[in-house]
Amino acid sequence: MLRRFREHDAREVRDLGGIWDFAFLGEVEPDDIDVSEIEFGDRMAVPGCFDATPPYAGRRGLVAYRTRANLPHGKRHRLILDGVHHWGRVFVNGKALRDHVGGFTRFSTDFEAPAPGEAEVVVLVDNRFDYQRCPLHLDYFDWYHYGGIARGAELHGLGEVWIERLKVVTEDLAGRRLMVTICYGAEAVPRQTDLSVSFDGEVMVNEKVDLKEPAGEIVRTLEVPGAPLWSPDDPNLHLLHVRLGEDDMRERIGIRQVRTEGRQILLNDEPVRLVGLARHEFHPQSGHGLPDQVLVGDAQLLRDMGCNFVRGAHYPQDVRWLDLCDEMGILVWSEGIGWQHKADHLTDPRFLEAQMAHIEEMVAGAINRPSVIIWGALNECDSDDPKCRPGYEKLLGRLRELDPTRLISFASHRPFDDICLDLVDIISVNCYPGWYHGTLADVPKHLNRIAAHLDSHGYADMPVMISEIGAGAVWGWRDSHGDLWTEQYQSALIEAALRHLLVETDRWCGVSLWQFCDVRSSSARARILGRPRAFNNKGVVDEYRRPKMAYEVVRRHYREARARNKRDR
Repeated sequence: MLRRFREHDAREVRDLGGIWDFAFLGEVEPDDIDVSEIEFGDRMAVPGCFDATPPYAGRRGLVAYRTRANLPHGKRHRLILDGVHHWGRVFVNGKALRDHVGGFTRFSTDFEAPAPGEAEVVVLVDNRFDYQRCPLHLDYFDWYHYGGIARGAELHGLGEVWIERLKVVTEDLAGRRLMVTICYGAEAVPRQTDLSVSFDGEVMVNEKVDLKEPAGEIVRTLEVPGAPLWSPDDPNLHLLHVRLGEDDMRERIGIRQVRTEGRQILLNDEPVRLVGLARHEFHPQSGHGLPDQVLVGDAQLLRDMGCNFVRGAHYPQDVRWLDLCDEMGILVWSEGIGWQHKADHLTDPRFLEAQMAHIEEMVAGAINRPSVIIWGALNECDSDDPKCRPGYEKLLGRLRELDPTRLISFASHRPFDDICLDLVDIISVNCYPGWYHGTLADVPKHLNRIAAHLDSHGYADMPVMISEIGAGAVWGWRDSHGDLWTEQYQSALIEAALRHLLVETDRWCGVSLWQFCDVRSSSARARILGRPRAFNNKGVVDEYRRPKMAYEVVRRHYREARARNKRDR
């Protein structure tokens, strides 16, 4: 799916989104399939999830997608897929090129075209739960796992030298000094190649470079004094354009820095309190494959509520969504796939290896996004179990290695027993007082107990946020009792939580309500039996984005909180 800005001038890029041929193959194994014999008797949208469409709703099995693309020249090409769920195998002209494990992240594969012509692209996709093949997707997770080519697809033509990716870091905020890393590949070396770097149309670097390795990095420093900074209130974006030989790449960036100081999060050296919601990428008609109109509408609703923050639950979000967050000034927590993993997972080398590859792809896909300020992983896992701590150290440590310029966190639902909180920059707590336990009167009491416990156990000088809190409500159900599942009860609980978190105390650096919209729940029968409509109904809007009573409560508190934050600067 093409980005919100033009990434390339010189490189040939073809958007492969649209209608592909489709076949549901069912309970067969990928290794038993001869792609030349597949009978494609149906059609499917890309991006989209096949098991959200009426003929295949709820079905699991192996499927095949096929399209054809014109190759205007005989040289290296790169097929890029932004999200295949849960497992995929890519073929070009009948040749298997690569497998990929885990949805929600971009991956690519290169192939050589001996001559111009038409190429047949086939992608086998499997949405079954198979821990041996894909340990990242488990059937008990608290959201429905859709399958298919859920995000965009592109075909790139590469020359003798190409840019793999760009990485831009704000080294000095006051001096507007940027470090630009250009990762490249080359067919043959050594070779001398032209390099130019432009910032907002002004050429900053124009030279020749000697490429001595077939893959490497070129690092240059840019100083752009006076360039406007990026922040939620003023989301200024700049365009970096790099040309290397006959290839080029644009990256849209924001100049900003984020860090913590005591109990506060500082953005560009100014305190910021995060007010937002957790958000699944879900629509009942397209699953995880959201059309542009839904993405824009979601961002508009967050902005209307006064949000300056969104937590991507519980996986990396679509590149188009991150583009919108960059543009609209919505801070992002980008999180790897995970939900309530146990020691059996966090001590399994196969699981950890898959998680490592996944978070590396997550970081690579969002490294230059000014909106992304937090990296996270391992939501609600057994962080109180000593056997799990090495897994936390490994994955969170890898996130720090990949990007030391952003904050690290994980959402803990065990705040009174957690033994991994020293590994993060922000302590994040998921809790549901007044819903899974207690009454409305217990909401502020429980939050106070969490804060007091953390402060008395060595974390008094650390930022703490509530990363989940909320209650379920079925849209349109209102009655005079105001019991559980009514819009009145959800509204009252969120009122009690936000009044305490944002008005009555300044201990909390932020809050992320659970959740933005209702989503289809896990396919596990036991969980569905506890969920009306087989949905997680804790959204402040329903699955069709119709506001509940709680929407106005959130809107009032978040807008007032942001106004107070501006006055206090």
